[in-house]
Amino acid sequence: MTVIHFENGRTALTFGKLKLNLHQVGHEFEPKADFPTPGSEDFCLLTETPLTTVINELKAQHVVIEEGPVIRHGATGLLRSVYVRDPDQNLVEISQKETADNQ
Repeated sequence: MTVIHFENGRTALTFGKLKLNLHQVGHEFEPKADFPTPGSEDFCLLTETPLTTVINELKAQHVVIEEGPVIRHGATGLLRSVYVRDPDQNLVEISQKETADNQ
């Protein structure tokens, strides 16, 4: 694993195409799970479906989008992401690789 430090004090671990964002207990960054606990983590799902289509499908199912779309750093580069919650209120990021085509 490779350690990456971000400008705002965030730290992540990367390996291959995967990235784990580390939250410091009591100093979690937003957005985050509603009830973050030591050892828990948020996760990201990558999609090839255009993010506008994903957003429309989420809205049609009455899924609340917590944040986004926003540009964030992923394991392989920039991602355009939206954030939703699973039934346990954990944060789920749904992302598409940022390209000139989807800007």
